[in-house]
Amino acid sequence: MPSKALTSFEFRLKEIEQLLEAHKLLLQYYKAAAARKNLGWGNLQNALEVFKHLVTAPGPGRPPQVQALNKAAIALLSGHLQGFITDLYSEAASKILTGHVSSLQAVTNTAPTRRNPSSQNIKWLFATLGFKDIFAGISWQKCSNEMLHKRLKDFNELRNKIVHGTSISVTKTTVTSYLSSWTALAQRLDAKLRTEINVLTGKHPW
Repeated sequence: MPSKALTSFEFRLKEIEQLLEAHKLLLQYYKAAAARKNLGWGNLQNALEVFKHLVTAPGPGRPPQVQALNKAAIALLSGHLQGFITDLYSEAASKILTGHVSSLQAVTNTAPTRRNPSSQNIKWLFATLGFKDIFAGISWQKCSNEMLHKRLKDFNELRNKIVHGTSISVTKTTVTSYLSSWTALAQRLDAKLRTEINVLTGKHPW
């Protein structure tokens, strides 16, 4: 059974999927509009060509109009990843510290939860619960542990450029790649903490 944090995160990721769907529809519209401008409505074949662009997947392409959607998706994904890390930390702290500290809220309120989800910040956060390296042993197919740290670094750099107004191009492929990576990371962090907390407390936290 997943944690409440993971369940909430996976639900919120549907917002990213909505932006990706909007990306596809907007691209279809612009390709159809371009076909309409180039071909006109002069005959039935031309009209069918325009409608084809409206009803079929758009394929590769990144006109300026979809850049805002891609950048918004990266910024939103960063916020959701940070929210997941904070939620998972709070849920884990509750399972480990309840009955052992006078105020659980005081502990979680002073934890460094308001930082970007870099690998170092995430490690620092969970180290406050006694986990020396929350990323230790975490990897998956085509993403080694070393690559994971690099992807987090690159992702945060991209996010910072976007929110600080740096001129940069972001493709839909970049968005879907990071969406897949952070879904996989969340699932593995969730599973690792479930095992680790079971070792500490003698029962599964979720």
